[in-house]
Amino acid sequence: DTGDPSQSVTVLVDFEKPYAAVSIDALRDELQILFAPAGLKIDVRLKSQLPPGAEFNQLVVFKMKGACSMVSMPVGALSDERGPLAMTYSSDGQLLHFGEVECDRVRQSLQRVLGRGYPEKRQIAFGTALGVVMAHEMYHMMANAKGHTGEGITKHSLSAEEMLAGELAIPDAARRAVQRGLGSPH
Repeated sequence: DTGDPSQSVTVLVDFEKPYAAVSIDALRDELQILFAPAGLKIDVRLKSQLPPGAEFNQLVVFKMKGACSMVSMPVGALSDERGPLAMTYSSDGQLLHFGEVECDRVRQSLQRVLGRGYPEKRQIAFGTALGVVMAHEMYHMMANAKGHTGEGITKHSLSAEEMLAGELAIPDAARRAVQRGLGSPH
């Protein structure tokens, strides 16, 4: 232990299809902002760019399913958007540090709000929304909490407007649960 009170969590993202680099930067920024009050340093790494034998203190892995970009898809490609935006896997009742993000669903949710203009701004907004969705799942993983809170990024569902407003935070109870889950003394 280095005596540093802040914990480092590496978020490994594994894309199955092409993605926008600007979205990754926005995703990283959003995760760092959201977890800063919990004393966490978030390092986002791409699985495709990992050196062999890389080691991590705390690791969270996300499989990024679908097209993780705001580039318009053909209308026929839209799927049912009533399902979850992301999920965390469990084994024997324990939540694993492994989840999936449904990029297509996140994009469809945002398209209703963002419309079709300003591609660069849309990609950044998409990355921010992915960061919010992943932070929600990371709360489940790191706190080993199956339930939700009544407010903030850890509530049961988030609208596109909420994901983009930049006003969501981790509620104190959820922040403390994450710190306990990571063995932090706070």
